[in-house]
Order: sequence, then C-alpha cells, then structure tokens
Amino acid sequence: MRELLDHAVKRNVTSFKRLKSEKYRELRAKYPDLPSHYVYTACQMAASIYRSFRKHKRRGKVRKERPRFRGSVLMLDDHLFRLDLERWEARISTPRGRLAFRLMHGDYHERFKSAKVGQAWIVRRGDEYYLKAVFRFDVELRELDGCILGVDVNENNVTVAWDSGAERVKTGERSIRTAYFLKRRRIQSALKAGETRERLLVKYRERERNRIADLYHKLALQIVERAIEIGASVVAMEDLKGIRRRIRYSRAMNGRLHRWSFRRFQQILEYKARLAGLNVIYVNPRGTSRRCPICGGKLSPNGHRRLKCPRCGFEGDRDVVGALNVMKRAREMWGASVPPEGPRVKPLAADGGRPSHHLI
Repeated sequence: MRELLDHAVKRNVTSFKRLKSEKYRELRAKYPDLPSHYVYTACQMAASIYRSFRKHKRRGKVRKERPRFRGSVLMLDDHLFRLDLERWEARISTPRGRLAFRLMHGDYHERFKSAKVGQAWIVRRGDEYYLKAVFRFDVELRELDGCILGVDVNENNVTVAWDSGAERVKTGERSIRTAYFLKRRRIQSALKAGETRERLLVKYRERERNRIADLYHKLALQIVERAIEIGASVVAMEDLKGIRRRIRYSRAMNGRLHRWSFRRFQQILEYKARLAGLNVIYVNPRGTSRRCPICGGKLSPNGHRRLKCPRCGFEGDRDVVGALNVMKRAREMWGASVPPEGPRVKPLAADGGRPSHHLI
C-alpha cells in the first residue's frame, strides 16, 4: 500500500484506472501468493487517499507535504469476502485460502438479512480487528405529493416545520463540544507532548465522537418518525456545503462553529429518511431566517429570537421561520405552491412538555 501511495505522489496520479495500469502487473509478479483482488483494492485506496490529500492541501487544511498510510485499514471487495448471515460468520480470502471468522450477533443485526452486501473493511484498533461491511437495501421512495417536512439545523437545536405544525428539539450539542474542547485544552496545558498526553487526547476525542454520533442517530430517527406521522413524502434541508468558508466572526465563534459537524447530521438524516422511503431535497439557505414565509418580505427583530413581518404582520421564532422557508423553497423546486392561506403553525409540546414556540 505504501509503495502504491509513493508512486501516486511521485507521478501525481489520482486516477484509479491509471494507477492500476501502471502498477497492477508489477505487484502481481511481486506478490504471486496474494489474491489478485488485494492489489486491485489497494490501488483503489491509494488513489482515493492521494486524491483526498491533494484536495485538502489546496484548501490549506493540510500542512504535510505527502500523505501517510498508517496501515490500520484493509479494504475488501465482494471477491475477497463472503458473509453468511445464517451462521453469522465471514469467510475472507488469504494466501492460505478462505478462512472463516465468527461474527458478533444480536437482535439488531437481524434486519440485515434482507440486505445485499457490498464492500467491507478490516479495521485494526490496538490488538483487535473489526470487519465493517456495507449493506444495500432496495427501497421504493414515496410519490411526491407536496407534503414536505422542512428541517432547520442549528448549533444547539434542530427545528422541523410542516403545514399544520412545528417543533424544535434542543440537542445540547454546543455544551458537549465545549466541555470536551476545554478538557483537551487543559490536558495540553498540563502535560508535555508525549505518549501519555496523546493517549488522553485520543480517548476524549473518541468519547466526544461517540456521544455526538449517538445524539445524531437518535435525533434523525425522531425526525423521520415525525415525517412518517404527518404523511410527508419529502424531507427538505438547507444546502450548507462550504458554509465554513463564508464564516467571518470572532476567533472564539469561528472555533465553535467549526467544531459543529452539521453536514454529518444531515448525512445521517438523509440516510435514515431514504431508508424509510422518503425523498430528500436540499435548498438554497440564503435568507431563510430573514424572509417572511407568508409574503416574502424582510423580517424585523421583535424580541429575543423572534421576528415580525412589517408587511403582513406575521410573527414567529427565527428557527421556525427558517424551517418554514426551507419547506416553501422545496415546494417551489418541485413546481408546487404554498397553500393559499399560508402555513398556520400551532405550538407543540417539546423540551419537557413546554411549548417550543408560538407563531400565530
């Protein structure tokens, strides 16, 4: 793998086909006992790693001059392994033939018996090895009928809106991120660079990652359940790609917003929504929290996080306004129109039974 990566860097190769044509036969002759598809997947990984490294280098996110392969991941295509979900075992090709390994099993895994298996990766963590497999489900998406759930993602809450209601859920993500950030900073200040400090930093980074991932999955499931409950066929979100490049706030605010992984949450929500048969659409986020969802006029501040339209008199929470505008723009993209009477939103119980907002 390192040989392929060195070749890709030296020849500036980011194409898998070109890397394979230049190195495949040489490596097959060098490792005749190794199953041929290991060379094939290694070419895929090397091209992908260098392509990603070069992209991040152009954006100024990487200081090193060349990528480094840590040797902790091995990619397997569908020719190199087989999964038997009846016996819960995996058979992996090796120079000594196919070896069988027993898989961990629980009630959660039963849902994968109807899925198709794609690629997999062997991941090493310390002295343990994990098999991470990709499953594909065939899902029939719902027919577009104009019933849309608009989702507005914020740093510390997620707000959803539909024609007859809205709901805001506090996530607490900001406090989690800040707590782990301060903890890592204290470790960096108290300990000198070395194995102990790095071990503690890695431990708390993983804890933060796991807590946020658990939060995202539960929240996405809650939103999908709400969409199914109201009979929505579409989940609409803002297209927030590249938003960090437009952020120009104070150093503290920039750091806080850059720790917020909004795209990761959107990816999880999109995955769960499509798995449930819902369509997913992304809309232009420009002005979603500043325009009236009824008449399109510019909203004015009217108290803490509340906005009012001087043209039509509409008043509401800025997060709910954002979710309503996301829903409205999704309708416009599909060629539908907002209901003539406008979206009248009633307060729903959220956050411990308290009304999350009052719009009208």
